[in-house]
Amino acid sequence: MLRTIIAATIAICLFSFGVDRINAEGSELQFDVTAKPNKNFAEISMTVSNKGEKAVKLVFSSSQKYELSIRAKEGKEVYRYSVNKSFLQALQELNLKANQSHTWVEKWNYRKNNGELVPSGEYTVKATLLGTKSKGETITAKTTLTVPLITNISTTGQTGNYTVEGTAHTKASLNYTVEDGHEEILSKQPVTVATDGKFKINVAINKEDLPKNGTLILYFQELNGKLSEPVILEKFPS
Repeated sequence: MLRTIIAATIAICLFSFGVDRINAEGSELQFDVTAKPNKNFAEISMTVSNKGEKAVKLVFSSSQKYELSIRAKEGKEVYRYSVNKSFLQALQELNLKANQSHTWVEKWNYRKNNGELVPSGEYTVKATLLGTKSKGETITAKTTLTVPLITNISTTGQTGNYTVEGTAHTKASLNYTVEDGHEEILSKQPVTVATDGKFKINVAINKEDLPKNGTLILYFQELNGKLSEPVILEKFPS
């Protein structure tokens, strides 16, 4: 019973941290995937490591070394790395010495394969290493990624007059609120979003309402209450 509990605990830990391992003749390959959201794209890093004491040679059937699949919370796939890509159909090799690693990095622009924006929310990223020591054998790793409510954000302006542009990952009504960290200065102002998700707003604040010592912060909010990350408009004194 104790062994069963320990085995189950290890399995849960491996899944939670996006890691998979496979033994290859005394060598241990470890495969990790991480996904970091940025304001314009998600950075997905995949690392294969040889944790064993012997060198390992990975053989790939083409120039495609890995596959990436991104699925929405309900399980529907929204993006696959290999779609609309061509790969050289020739054997490729990757040699890893003992305790050596190799990392690949991909950038995902928060869009489906057809170019449509994905809604904000949590997604599952599954990475598959397509080359291993044994023919036809693959290993995978998973992690989660949260797509922000607003991406591609940019701000210009000063002393109460600002222009804010970005892309909204929602089809629901959107508004914005401006505060100084203590009090609301503008409350729930409507945002007009184009069909492609882009928007541009002009924010005007009376000079007497500007903080003398503080930071002017803007938040976008979806109809259901979901908030964006804070957008810094200006710090005072400038």
